[in-house]
Amino acid sequence: MKKIYTRKVLTLMLILSMFSFMGCGSREETSEKKILSSLQEKYGEEFILDGIGGGWGTMNNNTLKATVHPKKDDTINVRVEITKDLEKVYDNYLNQVVAKKDEPMIQAIAASIWPDSKIIVANETGLVYPKHNDTKISYEQFLKLYPTNTLVISVYLNSDNYVDGNGDMDQEAEMRKYMDFAKILAENKYVSSLIGIGYLTPEAYGRLEEVKKAEESVDIYFSDETKKTGIINIVTMAGFKLGVDGKIVESQDKIREFFDIWKEDRIKRMEQRGGL
Repeated sequence: MKKIYTRKVLTLMLILSMFSFMGCGSREETSEKKILSSLQEKYGEEFILDGIGGGWGTMNNNTLKATVHPKKDDTINVRVEITKDLEKVYDNYLNQVVAKKDEPMIQAIAASIWPDSKIIVANETGLVYPKHNDTKISYEQFLKLYPTNTLVISVYLNSDNYVDGNGDMDQEAEMRKYMDFAKILAENKYVSSLIGIGYLTPEAYGRLEEVKKAEESVDIYFSDETKKTGIINIVTMAGFKLGVDGKIVESQDKIREFFDIWKEDRIKRMEQRGGL
């Protein structure tokens, strides 16, 4: 009798699980259609779903997360959240489009200082998803609409051009470049920004375009890879913030600390190459 009861319970659990799974699939399918139709209505263009049901998100457990990209440009990854009642859809497409438009200008500025530079630009509005849909607005206009935004500028360089065989860098020369970069960014209204400069190994630098396509940020991707393999990818990282007034927030001494913090990694990199 006990075996029969147990078998019935297990059968019931299996049936309930199947219904739950079917319901989940149906909900995601409905959510997918709602997301794509809402974005097309908002921006007047088609989008393609890349994934749905992820664990990230800025809202709460009442939303389902997804990632999409515009049909015309698969290099733009858009974060989307939809409430489980399907009433509201939130997205950061405007962040991405504004950043994408500014990328050529910022790349030209960076290249005037570091000829080998490759950049990534992003707008981070924190817990706020933009409501506006005018994808032609400038960064200056975007910042007025979303004053909590931070313009994240990541500059990546080939470390062989800046680190010698002993793992040393011309710190003062790099500091002057940081100051020049900050000055030109401010002159072009790229304020309220966070600037990061990453000195990559030649191997990592050569893979940068491929790594940009990963779900994780470039820094996290390379750092996680180093944890798994022990092989250094990032030789040095430095950075600073530009306030709304266009002035650097940190002192120069504070910025110089990055060179000392990363000294061990530079030496380890030289050892891996057989240079020390």
